[in-house]
Amino acid sequence: MLDIVLLQILKHKKDYLRLYYTVPVATLDPKTKALLDDFGKYFGKFPDHTVIDLNVFIPRFRQWHPALTEEQFNAYKGILRQISNEVDDTTRTGILQDLYELRLGTNLANLTSKYDAGDLELPLSDLVNAELDAYKISAGIKLAQWNDKDIEELLQEDINEDGIKWRLACLNETMRPLRSGDFGIIAGRPDKGKTSFLASELTYMANQLAPDRNILWLNNEGGDDRIKKRVIQSALGLTIQEMLALIEKPGVLMQKYAKVVGRRDRIRIINIHGFHVGQVEALIEANNAGIVCYDMIDNIKGFGGESRTDLALEEMYKWARERCVKYDCIGLATSQISNEGDGLQYPTLGMLKDSKTGKQGACDFQLMIGASNEELLRYSRFISLPKNKLRREGSSGDPHTEVQFKPNISRFEDLPYGN
Repeated sequence: MLDIVLLQILKHKKDYLRLYYTVPVATLDPKTKALLDDFGKYFGKFPDHTVIDLNVFIPRFRQWHPALTEEQFNAYKGILRQISNEVDDTTRTGILQDLYELRLGTNLANLTSKYDAGDLELPLSDLVNAELDAYKISAGIKLAQWNDKDIEELLQEDINEDGIKWRLACLNETMRPLRSGDFGIIAGRPDKGKTSFLASELTYMANQLAPDRNILWLNNEGGDDRIKKRVIQSALGLTIQEMLALIEKPGVLMQKYAKVVGRRDRIRIINIHGFHVGQVEALIEANNAGIVCYDMIDNIKGFGGESRTDLALEEMYKWARERCVKYDCIGLATSQISNEGDGLQYPTLGMLKDSKTGKQGACDFQLMIGASNEELLRYSRFISLPKNKLRREGSSGDPHTEVQFKPNISRFEDLPYGN
């Protein structure tokens, strides 16, 4: 019964995109799982369809699974005939409640297994409470709070200096400090220093966080060992050779690093290659993130239901921005500047890879790292903010500033005055 009603609900595109990643697929019948997977494929093939049209879907399903016997295909058709009816509100609520409880049970069982194996990084009680809070919010037991801030407090936020500041003065001069709920895109061409920029800024921001909050660096490109070296290098402003000299005395290097960022485990780099949005959200919850760096967010799985890449990415960036509000954190997502921005010092707003407006609409600011192809400007980078909703009162909002790229210490620094 649960499987049939679930198919009746998720045959609607809006429900499929919103709920599919929360479904505990391990508890479903394999036929239900196969049909749900093909619902996503169907919405990709027919982006204008808001609901599964069985007259269109059934022939396509047969084409997508040519190895099915006639008997097996008829079994699937029997299931599909049962989903033509709509679900009443009472049944819908009950099924969604069952789903939330199934997900809660599955997640708690996984936590228990990890606890037994000694694989939990945080106390079991904290993780269980986080799962219960997520369940209560999903099930509507824990209601969202209405905004009861005084207008005086809100206006004061516009002029005070509370929040996280950048290492680069050109950004601090044109943007107010970053605060929970802010979400920005940091874009650059390949091999022009995006990782070094992130290392430079995040190591400067780390010690500005509340003592119990962390920076979660979600790595979707390359290996995490390379990033960890860059992070420690940037925090200390040391070359590799200088770092090698320090490790001759055991523990000294990491002691110096911990002093700069606040704690040895303050910046947590986690590989998420092949991860789904649900798994990513679980990491945000588990690591008490004050800043989440999505590097590269475009590669996270979970929004393949859209037929066009730009539409899928727009949904992904909206999802990431919503996590900033839900988990009271700052979000930074890296993206690539498209080929048309190659060699430009100040690429324009629409020069993000695979997006002219979609990604841009979901962010508070878009920071572009421009670079010239001239050899004399090899170590120059050009910082601009073609979108800046965090603009300081009285500033232009867009620095259009040349800065120094120091790859030997993984730093971006302002040019000395007078240059």
